[in-house]
Amino acid sequence: MAKTDDTADKLGGTSLKSMIFPYTIDVSFPGHLEYIPAIRKFIAELLQVSSFDSKFAYRSEIIVDEICNNAVTYGCRSENALIELGNTIFEDRIEFNIKDQGGTRENLRRLKHAIDSTDTGEKEIAHQGGLGLEIVRTLSERLDVVIDEKNLTSVHVVRKREDERDDTETST
Repeated sequence: MAKTDDTADKLGGTSLKSMIFPYTIDVSFPGHLEYIPAIRKFIAELLQVSSFDSKFAYRSEIIVDEICNNAVTYGCRSENALIELGNTIFEDRIEFNIKDQGGTRENLRRLKHAIDSTDTGEKEIAHQGGLGLEIVRTLSERLDVVIDEKNLTSVHVVRKREDERDDTETST
């Protein structure tokens, strides 16, 4: 019996070898927490069919969960708010761009404080909020947050593929 390429089946018969990197998939979803588990699962499956391993996909799910939760919790000021999540997949990394409508003045102040407090330790970060951003920072190569003149918030995260040598060194 011939072995089938499960990944090719998920891509509608397209083999990963013929995929052209980078490619971008944009997702918009209502600013409600109940949508986040489906977004997490979508990102994990997207990464797995793009030849990233399940460990990379799971850790990327954590990043998506944190940034989407923050966007919904602190960046949605109306019932019909939308969150935009851009996903650009390269052979060696994924880049997330998430945008929300910006939060209240107090939430923006707390966000700026969480971003600026990288050197103060986890206790202060956890007390002020922002522990999620610290988790994202730990799991990613780069984290940039921009608040524009209209208080719209954009978060850019770069997560690089882990070196397989690092996995074998840490597991021994």
